[in-house]
Amino acid sequence: MPFLHANDLVIDEFTELIRNSYFPEDAILMAFSPAEARFAPFEFDESFLAGTDQGRIFSPAGELKWRRTGDKMRVVYLGNDPFDRLENYSGEMNGLTPGQSEFILWRIGIDKKTEWVYKKFPARKAGLAVEKWLDSSGLARFSRYHSLREVA
Repeated sequence: MPFLHANDLVIDEFTELIRNSYFPEDAILMAFSPAEARFAPFEFDESFLAGTDQGRIFSPAGELKWRRTGDKMRVVYLGNDPFDRLENYSGEMNGLTPGQSEFILWRIGIDKKTEWVYKKFPARKAGLAVEKWLDSSGLARFSRYHSLREVA
C-alpha cells in the first residue's frame, strides 16, 4: 500500500522541505511559474521553486506535487516510502487498487530545454506513465506521475 502525506506550508518551509528531502537520481521536475515552465531532470533551484504556482517532482519511487494557495503551498506526497515531514493521510488509501495508464509526449514543438526526453528515446515515442489508485467503482481517487517510458 502506498503512503499519502500532505500539508500546507509557507514558501520558506516548502523550499526547505524540498532542499532537505531525498529524490532519486532519475527524478523529474515538471513545474510552472508565471515566468517559466520546466520539464527536466530534477535539480534544486530555490528561487524557481519559490515562484512556482504548481509543480511536481516524480520518479518510480514517488511523487511530491504542490500548488500555490494564497501565501502557502499545498504539498502532497504519494509514493512507496513514508514522507515523515508531512501529515500522514495513508489511511485514505485503504480499499483502493492500483492501475496504470500513460500519456504520449509528442515531438512537435520540442525546444532545447526538453530535448533530453527524446535523447532518451531516440527511435520511439516517449510516454508518461501514470499510477492511479481506484475505488470499487473503478474511479481514480488518487494518481501520480510515475516515470517516462518508451511507447510502441
